[in-house]
Amino acid sequence: SLLGIGFHETTRDGSVTLEPVYCLGLCACSPSAMLDGEVIGRLDDEKLNEIVAEVRS
Repeated sequence: SLLGIGFHETTRDGSVTLEPVYCLGLCACSPSAMLDGEVIGRLDDEKLNEIVAEVRS
């Protein structure tokens, strides 16, 4: 895993918790994620790497 954690786990520094969800209401923009209450759609590897780098900085 990019974060080194699985579902229901938190990174050692406490910056990220990974939780699976059934629905974010974005089927047309999937895959998607929620970060600090903001929904992010159309995720791909590049976008996910950018998000993780931003969270880790």
